Formats: sequence, C-alpha cells, structure tokens
Amino acid sequence: MIELREVGRRYLLGQTEVHALEGVSLSIQAGEYVAIIGQSGSGKSTLMNVLGCLDTPSSGQFLIDGQDAAGLGADELAALRRQRFGFIFQRYHLLPHLDARANAALPAVYAGAGHAARQQRAEALLTRLGLGDRLHHKPNELSGGQQQRVSIARSLMNGGHIILADEPTGALDSQSGAEMLTLLGELNGQGHTVILVTHDAHVAGHAKRLIELKDGRVLHDSGTPPGHHAPALASSDAAGPLLAAGGWWQQRRGQWREALQSAALALRGNRLRTALSVLGISIGIAAVVSIMALTSAARSSIEKDVGSFLSGRIPVWRGNANLPPGTQPKPFVPGEIDAIRALPGVKGVTTERETQLVARHSARDAAVNVVGAEPHTLAARKLKLALGRQLSAMDRASSAQVALIDEKARKALFKPGESPLGKTLLLTPNAGMDPNQPGVAPPVGVALPVTVVGVVEQDTGGPVQFGDTNGRVFIPLPTFSRKLDLRVDADHFNVLLDFTVPPAEVRKQIIYRLKALHGIEDFDSWNADEEFKKIQSVTGAMALLFAGVGAISLLVGGVGVMNIMLVSVSERTREIGIRMAVGARQADVRLQFLVEAIVLCCLGGLVGVGLSWLAAQGLNAVQKELHVSVDLTALAVAFAVSSLVGLVFGTLPARRAAALSPVDALARE
Repeated sequence: MIELREVGRRYLLGQTEVHALEGVSLSIQAGEYVAIIGQSGSGKSTLMNVLGCLDTPSSGQFLIDGQDAAGLGADELAALRRQRFGFIFQRYHLLPHLDARANAALPAVYAGAGHAARQQRAEALLTRLGLGDRLHHKPNELSGGQQQRVSIARSLMNGGHIILADEPTGALDSQSGAEMLTLLGELNGQGHTVILVTHDAHVAGHAKRLIELKDGRVLHDSGTPPGHHAPALASSDAAGPLLAAGGWWQQRRGQWREALQSAALALRGNRLRTALSVLGISIGIAAVVSIMALTSAARSSIEKDVGSFLSGRIPVWRGNANLPPGTQPKPFVPGEIDAIRALPGVKGVTTERETQLVARHSARDAAVNVVGAEPHTLAARKLKLALGRQLSAMDRASSAQVALIDEKARKALFKPGESPLGKTLLLTPNAGMDPNQPGVAPPVGVALPVTVVGVVEQDTGGPVQFGDTNGRVFIPLPTFSRKLDLRVDADHFNVLLDFTVPPAEVRKQIIYRLKALHGIEDFDSWNADEEFKKIQSVTGAMALLFAGVGAISLLVGGVGVMNIMLVSVSERTREIGIRMAVGARQADVRLQFLVEAIVLCCLGGLVGVGLSWLAAQGLNAVQKELHVSVDLTALAVAFAVSSLVGLVFGTLPARRAAALSPVDALARE
C-alpha cells in the first residue's frame, strides 16, 4: 500500500538547512498496525506528515498503491487525504465553532456527500464510540477523551483505510489513553491500516510492527509480521455503508453550503470586528448611494427647470459683438418677423417689447422692466398666475391700462401682507436712462397709471429661477405700443419650434433669411437645445465627480475589509490546516474566505442602503424643493458594488489562505 524509496525531507531555518529525514526506505502493507517511535527531533512527525500527504518529500519517491505521490499537485494530494486517510492528532484539532456531529462529518463535506447522508453517518459513528448523547456539544464542552473520540469518528467518516495517529494518547489520562489504544486495535482488526506515531515504548508495544527513527533515519524496522494478509477493502463498517462521493453539482453545492455556514459562524464569532467592518463598508456604500441619489435629484431638477425654460425656442436679438465699430444694428420690423414665422419648423414667433421704467405706489418706487405681453408671453417665460386674473383678450383689444406684476415688484412696491389687487401703479421713465439705447422707450410726458389685476410667479417646478434683477410689470402689448413705445419694430423675439425640422437647421434658416433682409449679420441668436445639452454634459460630469468622491469612502472600507480578512487568515491558520488535512482543496479554502468577505460587504451594503434611505427621507422631510429617492436601481448597484468590493479585496486573503501548507498550518497555534 505504501512504499518510500530513499525519501529525504529538508527545511531551511534562516540560512541553515535542516535534514529532518534522510534516505528513508520502507514499505507498509494494507491492514498493518505500525508504530513509528523515536525521541523528539528524530523525524517521526515529519515522516507521518509525508505518509499522510500533508507534506511532500524533498527527494526520493513516495508511492501509494504504486502511484508516485511526490509529483502530485496540492488538489491531488487533497483528494488522496480525503479518500484514503484519517487523522487522529494529539491536540484533537477539532473546529471550535462546530459541534461534535459537524466536526465528524467534515471530511464528507469535501467528498461531496449529501447533507442528510453525512449527518446520519456521523451520528452512527459517534454513537458507536459512545458519544450518542454528545452530538451537539462543541469541543469546549467535551473532555479530552471525548474530543479524541470525535477525531476518531472524523477519521472514519470517508472510510479511513489508513489511519494516522500522532501521539493519540499524549494529552489523555491513563484510562482514556488505554481506551484509545483499544479502539485503535479494534479498528486494525476490522481491516484499517493503522500507523501510530509515539515516543512512548509502552504505547508502541500495542502495534504489531515497530519502526524506530533516529536523526531522520530508520534505526530499526521489525518488518511486516509473518503470515500477514492484506484484508479486502470493505464497502461498509459498523456504522453502515461508506458514503459515495457526490457528483459535480453535489460537490459544488456542498462546497458553497459549507462556505456560507463557515462565513456565518466566523462573522458571528467576532461580532465586534464584524460590526466595525460592516460599518466601514456601509459608510462607503451610503456615501456612494446618497451622493448618487442627491446628484441625480439635483441634476433632474436642474435639467427639468432649465430644459423647460430653454427647450423649444430660439432667441434672436438685435446686435452682434462682431459688428464693425460705429455700425448700428437694425431693429426687426413686422415684415421680417412675418418672414421668420413662415419658415418650416417654426411654430410661432413672440416679440419681446420691453423697457425699463420706474413704478411708484404710494410712497414706494422701484425700477422695473415693463413688458408688452402677448397671449403666450407668460408661458414662454415660465410664469404662472399666483393671485388675481390673467390679461384678457378684451384688455388687449381695448388697450386697457391693467397690469400683472411678479413677486419682486410686489415686494418692492407693497407692504408685507398688503394685497396689490386693484391698486394703481404709476409708470414713469427713469431719468438716468438714454432713450436712444435699445430696449429703452422714449420718455412719456406724464406718468402712465395701470391697475394691478394679478400677480405671477415662477413655474419651473424646482429651485432654479429665471428672471431679471428688477421686478417685472406685464401690460397688454397694444397698451405698451400706444402708451409707451410707438415703434412697430422689435429689438428681440423668440422663435417657437414645432420640432418637425431639427432646431439647428431652423437656426441656420433664420440666420440666412435675416442676413438677406438686413444685408449684414447685425443680430445674434442661439440654439437653446444645444445649450441645454452642454448643461447636461456639465451636470453629468459633476455627478460623476461626486460619485468618485463617494467611491473613495468605499475604497477605504474595502481596504479595511482586506485587512480584517488578512487578520482572520492569520488567526484561523490552524482551522485552514485542519480543513486541508481532511481533504479540503485549495479552491474550497479560497471560496470559504471569499464568501466570508463578500457576505461581510453585502451586509455593509444592506446597512449602507438603509442609511441612505433614512437620509433621503430626512432630507425630504425638511425641504420640499428637491425630492431625493433611493430607487431599486441604486439598491441593485449597491449590492453589486458591495459584492465586487468583497470579491476584489477578499481575493488576496483567500489566495494567501489557500497557499498555506497543511503541515505548516497545523503547526501554528
């Protein structure tokens, strides 16, 4: 069954090379009961590690059933340990967070056996060993002898054809030690190959073959007893049929189930550290989600307000910065405006007749912009009626001296709480203004009295407001033309679009037609939709910038998780060694720590999303202008990012854990 040919094992301790084994050659037949004896430092533990595939020889050949194990990879050695070996350690090496049944069933997890089948076999083995009433006790609730019996049950879980016992009585009292040796004898009698490592000659005397080591060499070997016959491998034992290895899907399912259970137990076992790690991740996630939600709400509000104000119109005004010095720009006459109104893609044209005057009421006066209002002027300026009535068609037809005022004019001309409706304003020219400048009406001889019939306010639907620094007074356009400005031309107008023609093309046609009519481009215009796209790009860049700032918090949290996982690997090195000894592959160990990191980060993501939602609700409660919401997309992104953080920052600790040598891991405390 086992053959060693000139096996050597060397270690480097600093700059010194230590020869733990030198030229060891021996063979062990199936069903033998062998004791390897020697003093401390003789190499017996190293030999046991090589025999159990926990360590690999530095030289020579190590054959199991004729297969050279010295050249096998880590996962192939794990398969050998899982299928052929069972280990009984001096210090028991049970996982402290698992009960007796779970500890005994651990090798079957990595063999891919079904959950119910391995639990049933573990119970049967423990009952057979006298621990039927201790199935759910954890190691710290068991005596030394009971813990060693659990380790025996674990060694038999997958069959245990070869049982390696390293000083199995070293930590037991005399009675428990005697019982242990009796059990090993019974197991050998049932066909198990038992290899016992001890320094105690009395313990070694229970074996049928004695191999004595000294200074890494075989000093004496009594050889295989005469008449020894290798027993046939049984498909069942006293605990029932041996478990069959599961298929690929069953192995993967068991692998994930064990990883999740291990992660839950590890996180629960270090509650404070887990809470601090979750807090670090949750702060990062909350920062990212909150900033995304806040910038999304602000961006949406700004784009809605600006878009509604700018979209669908092309402003055109008199004057151009590129005109030669001394050139006077021409105003727009009605015929030119009619020509623009006839262009394809033009829904309509609203002229802007506006002048700066002084409005007086009682003892108060203020500079205001007086606007000649057409039927769609308020809608074009995104204004809505807040108080009173609109300017009617009859007002325009009769050139009535009535007016609407905005909130700025109301605050400047009226006392707080005073109703402006029905009050009279006197509109007079501002003495300091040049009537020859565009937008300034010629002086009127007397003040123009108007009656306030309504108050208007912004209708942008958000915090963004448009308008002049002065208050505004809207009077019917016919009244404006007859009483304030007798000119029929206009200094600027707005082209309203129906979007049957692209706005850029409409603007080109406007420029072409006005240039043909004026003979020179003494006007200017801009495409509001193009400007709106520029605003969108700016707000989008700002959103990315703020999200990047939040991502820094998440990065810091991820580094914290990696640090915690590295500490966890260091603290749980012996656990990793135990799992590898019972057959865990490197992929199993990697998955265990990756899942733990991902679960930790997902918990942080859940808390972070909760904090973000609470912050959004609090912000919405204290103000009404900006509605902030954390939607399902943000939730999905948060969990995706949390998982990614766990995957990225858990990879290094997981790889470090999987790269540990089983024998080195078991040697650490």
